Amino acid sequence: MRTQLFLIMSLLIMGMCLDPYCISAKPLKEKNTVTSAKGLPSTYADFKERCHTVAVTPEGAVKMYFDAVFCYLDPNRRTEASKMLRYIMHANANWEGNQRHVTFIRRLKEPSYHYIFRSFASGTSPENGYSMSPDDYRLVFSKKDQQQDYIRVFLRSSGADSDRRVWVKQYPDGFWYVINNSDTYAKVRDPAVSALNNSHDADFDVAPPAQPQPPEDVTPPEQLQSSEAVTPSVAQQQPSESEEPAMSTW
Repeated sequence: MRTQLFLIMSLLIMGMCLDPYCISAKPLKEKNTVTSAKGLPSTYADFKERCHTVAVTPEGAVKMYFDAVFCYLDPNRRTEASKMLRYIMHANANWEGNQRHVTFIRRLKEPSYHYIFRSFASGTSPENGYSMSPDDYRLVFSKKDQQQDYIRVFLRSSGADSDRRVWVKQYPDGFWYVINNSDTYAKVRDPAVSALNNSHDADFDVAPPAQPQPPEDVTPPEQLQSSEAVTPSVAQQQPSESEEPAMSTW
């Protein structure tokens, strides 16, 4: 009897130790983070489908916004990424031509500014040049607060001294959208590797400013003809070298 009881107790103890939750080697997910699970979306349709499952929270909307941003940084994805950003920012069709987004677009297109967006990925720093993988990154959120009909979401940037804010709003369709992204492209500390010589890399080329052109001669043909006709008569009125110039009197 004692032997059977001992065997039963042993089996119970072994079962508890073999519980997958006890021996799992998978690291725990960091609190207040949103992870890119499947890499960046490949198409606008893929992006929109993900939004319907991710942008159901304020943090999820911010995550989808950064997915669209990292797609836009790649010139080969820019056409689809433009539609992604338009969707998640609830913008109009010609949003890229809107004066409001001039600085945002310039920093999206110029590789020398891309570190600003990369600074929001967990694990980046000025010292490592804000190195990260757009297909596998995490955002770290610190807090959020309600402001009238929108919410401010605060997230960490490794190049800023204080948390950056993103304004999001829930629309009647039930999903959250980014309505103010200005903090996401504000300057941060320069990467330590920015001092490297990048003259060999065409991605860092900057087009020289256009040189001002001299004004063209736009004298009307009629005026040219009249001046040519007057020239001989004026020449006839000039005194010869032997003549004394006339004295003027008061």
